[in-house]
Amino acid sequence: MEQHVSSDNHAGFTLIEFCVAVLIMMVGLLGLLQAVNMATVHNLGNLLRNEAITLADDRMLRAKASVYDAPTFAALASDTTSAANLVSRGVRSGFANYSVVLTVVAVGVNTKELTSRVVWRYKGIKQTHTISSIVANPNL
Repeated sequence: MEQHVSSDNHAGFTLIEFCVAVLIMMVGLLGLLQAVNMATVHNLGNLLRNEAITLADDRMLRAKASVYDAPTFAALASDTTSAANLVSRGVRSGFANYSVVLTVVAVGVNTKELTSRVVWRYKGIKQTHTISSIVANPNL
């Protein structure tokens, strides 16, 4: 028994159909890649902000602990005093630079306001996080 093969078999894809399918998949994959890129950028911004919040909180706790010492509280100036320093923190596989400013302002005779301000740059834009606290002289 002899099998007959038809020369007009249209069961497969043509080259044009294959190229169109590849083009559609490329557009979809490029959109997915852009979504992953935006998620990574957004995640890094949040990570830098969380590091700044941790840094500001750490400096505030240190300042409050030193203010509760009687000699340190008396040594804080009655006028506004500021102390700034640069801090480099490890973020992912690199480093991020932060500027921390601790400000002490006399609010009353026995109370002072502590303000911790952290400044950093992300994508060329200056970001800031500030926290404040009122501290009273513990010896009175």
